[in-house]
Amino acid sequence: MPEIKVLPEDVVSKIAAGEVIERPASVLKELLENSLDAGASKIEIEIKKAGRGLIRVHDDGRGMDREDLRLSLGRHATSKLDVFEDIYSLATFGFRGEALYSIFAVSRLRITSFRAGADSGYAIEGEGGRVIAELPAPPVKGTTIEAADLFFNTPARAKFMKSDASERAQLIKTVEEAALANLGVSFRLVIDGAEILSLPTLPGGLWENLKSRASSIFGKSTYGGMARVEGKTTGMAVYGLASRPDALCATRVNQHFFVNRRPVASALLRQAFYRGYGHMLSGRHPACAIFVELDPGSFDANIHPQKRDVKFSGENEIFKTVSNTIYEELLSKQTAAVNMTAPAGEVKFGSPDVPAYREAAAPPPAVAETGGLFDQPAAAAPQPAVPADWRGHELKYLGQLAKSYLLFECEAGLLVVDQHAAQERVLFEKYLDEFSKGSIKVQPLLVPLETELSRSQMETVLKWRDWLKTAGFEIDQRGPAVALLRAAPALFYFTQPAFSEFLGYLSEVLGEPEKAAEDMKRNIIATMACKKSIKAHDFVKPQEAQRLMEDLKKAGDGYHCPHGRPTLFHLSGSDIARRFQRSAAL
Repeated sequence: MPEIKVLPEDVVSKIAAGEVIERPASVLKELLENSLDAGASKIEIEIKKAGRGLIRVHDDGRGMDREDLRLSLGRHATSKLDVFEDIYSLATFGFRGEALYSIFAVSRLRITSFRAGADSGYAIEGEGGRVIAELPAPPVKGTTIEAADLFFNTPARAKFMKSDASERAQLIKTVEEAALANLGVSFRLVIDGAEILSLPTLPGGLWENLKSRASSIFGKSTYGGMARVEGKTTGMAVYGLASRPDALCATRVNQHFFVNRRPVASALLRQAFYRGYGHMLSGRHPACAIFVELDPGSFDANIHPQKRDVKFSGENEIFKTVSNTIYEELLSKQTAAVNMTAPAGEVKFGSPDVPAYREAAAPPPAVAETGGLFDQPAAAAPQPAVPADWRGHELKYLGQLAKSYLLFECEAGLLVVDQHAAQERVLFEKYLDEFSKGSIKVQPLLVPLETELSRSQMETVLKWRDWLKTAGFEIDQRGPAVALLRAAPALFYFTQPAFSEFLGYLSEVLGEPEKAAEDMKRNIIATMACKKSIKAHDFVKPQEAQRLMEDLKKAGDGYHCPHGRPTLFHLSGSDIARRFQRSAAL
């Protein structure tokens, strides 16, 4: 008996579908790309039950006649290439031709289309890859595709889908990316009967439409801190919007990169983008919508199953062009406005060791990805050299250095305390104690704080709302993009910018709250403490400094902040004497 078998066609079709259709957002992405390649100027999307129930996309593109409609559902059917070499010079979004076939294999599908000049429109209905009916349809311009009951015949795959909130967030992000990439096409998104996005085209051209869409998608606050950038070299153009150095964000969730209007997640482009800011980031992140336009034959978009990454034939030139465009168009022109100093030496940036950058999945090492959100716990850090008896003796407060460090005289010498790190540790342990006992003291806000988010960010935040309530935060929603803070733990004092940053971090957290590891939740708590505690450059009164040290003495780990950084260090009498070349200690 042979061990190798030829798989049945229905099994093959379901396996092939898995290569393309991972989740509802994958279906939507493929349908949007087909509409755009058909020359649509208007696309309407309707979603039900987070895409599990229905994904409906209607466009006003060229449409298909009856024969093309039948062929579109077959394997390896495409209008986008004739020979293999065509894949290296595609000007369309894709060539696979498996998308509709794959969607059809795992859903109940209906396609209605009308091509100008035909007697009528046509419709095809089927499920699980099997056509059930072909019938005439009204002569409505374009194509409408309805994919219902996604994964109805592959329940095992359906189990791997995330919560409705997570799937909605991905669906919204897919439309946001498509709308940023295709400024000459209007988009409307309705989810469960509620309009989430309405993005018409404006008569002002590319820049007016980009500004309008960035304002809607990023939110007015983030968009207000962005500036226009443009640069060109031979055979390549770079343009878009990027955050000014004085208007950076807490996370990199609002970063979008496009190559010939295709949304990509390119490590090379992100590295080049960050390099353009030089040393001006200080652990924060710029938002952007950066477009790279170049010859289709100079990059390959087929190295990733969902075409999220691209490989460039001239990586060094790409890197230098993007980096120098950001520096010259943004930093140099904004220097006077934001009162910054340019990096020393040559202002242009050379190319990196490109292979190393291609392996990287994160921004440059000097930039903190999450501002400490996922740092190692304090237990991993070595204990600094501090006298063991500093807790048991009275400390004499000497004063404050640079409005950041508190100086205390102790019997063994001088104690230097990072006021911010110490306050983090104290608040962290107090809050954690209240949290573990279920006795968090909550302070209702007389006037709720509010912040504007992108629609996809809002969906991500809302899935954490119930857990946040157990943590002392009451978050509400006003409209599709405004989050309200109505109450917070009494230990913390939230300002509007701090609230915006806090929600920015949450929108970056992936996964489900109920499935999140405890150390992740612990780090979220630590981030709360970090953002709300005394900051460096805050003036501290003597009595406040003394009270902080008394609280730090009682802490379980008074040596480290929740992220593992030291809270204090010690200069012994002999250390100080040695500095003055004295033989005796103080």
